Amino acid sequence: MNRQQHITARDVPEIRAELAAWLADTGPDGGQEVWARGFDPGTAAQERAAAARQAVTLQAAELFYVSADMTRMAVSAGQALPSYRLHPEDLPAPHGLLLWEEPATDAYDGGEYTGCPIIGMSWAQRGNRVEVRSWARREEWLAFMAKGDPRAGLRDLTPEEVRRLRLRNPQPIVCMSSGWLPFGRVPGWLSSAPEDTSGMTLAELEDLARSSGRQEQAERALVVTWLLMGQTLAREEDVRPSKAAVKHLHRLDPKLLTSTRYVQLRHAKTVPEQRAQTGEAGGKTYRHRWIVRGHWKNQWYPSRQAHRPIYVHPHIKGPDGAPLLDPDRLVNVLRR
Repeated sequence: MNRQQHITARDVPEIRAELAAWLADTGPDGGQEVWARGFDPGTAAQERAAAARQAVTLQAAELFYVSADMTRMAVSAGQALPSYRLHPEDLPAPHGLLLWEEPATDAYDGGEYTGCPIIGMSWAQRGNRVEVRSWARREEWLAFMAKGDPRAGLRDLTPEEVRRLRLRNPQPIVCMSSGWLPFGRVPGWLSSAPEDTSGMTLAELEDLARSSGRQEQAERALVVTWLLMGQTLAREEDVRPSKAAVKHLHRLDPKLLTSTRYVQLRHAKTVPEQRAQTGEAGGKTYRHRWIVRGHWKNQWYPSRQAHRPIYVHPHIKGPDGAPLLDPDRLVNVLRR
């Protein structure tokens, strides 16, 4: 495929097929040997097995591409995600590869770990938990790898070393790290969150999310994306690969010739409630309108005998035509 920096929904099937074939390759230039390079024999064997397992996951994966506005909502809503126990029915598919149009994490410079922004996640349901892997754009990963860190005694890579590193990693995305999400238990990075976050200030929410590492932030964005996809505020459409990609996919593996589910934010039409028109509700009269920030509410699901977080999109409350209060002077959700 075209190794362009920007990845679109039409590119995902070809990326998946090439990546799966590379990870299944046991040759000296295949993904299994690349993942194992530099490790002791025991760890190298584990990395080869992980690469082979990931190839199977990708072959079985359903494909998702999340638009920029939906990505921004997932990241923003993730800061306020309340304590929650994941259920198998929250996943849009047992196996999946999901790419965000915009990174779900920021870049960071220096330190022990490479600070590439995460642009995608893959997952596989395994028993009572989900194995997840985070992915970054190869060129951004190379840029970070090329920069040395004097504090750690690491020099900058030479152009020739970068060229060889690019040849060893021919796919447009590279795996950064892996983790597990349990079913029926709160993930560790969410254990300090309360069951109701609607009363927390923005500063408190930012501090809560900032305490997580990059992998945990990516997992948070993934879980929130799954939850949002199950709500009416999200809409999906199937996007087919290009004609050239279709021919290439037929040569690689005809079974992988699938479309991508393009997930977008549904822009709701504002229909004022009757009480908003009169400005009266519960015996109270409102003389202003105000902005209610986005927040989560817990909705009871009898089928699973448990609550599920539902995200409420930011919206305006109050009577039509009334003056709008200055949002900069509001520090929390106004409640009746």
